[in-house]
Amino acid sequence: MLGGFNTGKDVSLDINTPNGPMRISKIMSFDSKPKTTSTELTPLNGQTDELLVPKGWSGTFEVERTDATLDKWWAQFETDYYNGVSQPAATITETIQEVDGSTSTFRYTNVILKLEGAGKKEGDKTIRQSVTFTARRRLLV
Repeated sequence: MLGGFNTGKDVSLDINTPNGPMRISKIMSFDSKPKTTSTELTPLNGQTDELLVPKGWSGTFEVERTDATLDKWWAQFETDYYNGVSQPAATITETIQEVDGSTSTFRYTNVILKLEGAGKKEGDKTIRQSVTFTARRRLLV
């Protein structure tokens, strides 16, 4: 918290994959947003209403590579896929320290993770990796 506002330092993530917890030491950013579909309904009186239906969540997190965690996880995912091993979904738990001192915890369920970028390798620069996800629900825990 800074000046009565939440900052990224107020957020922590726990990622649990089918193979156990994914321990990432340097999560640099986390972005999530609800997915929806909407249908406009215009009755004969011309007053348009909108039917909004939740369709899950999607998001991205970026990681500074400090070890092979994401690379090994993706290698295992590929190996399992090609060996016909079913991949159960993951979960992400997001914990936010609120300005008033309380804590809010949200759990993303039925999460499908995708290594979006393994990172650009350049001399004297860190390697930033990115993961995208979709989730069926975001529940208040």
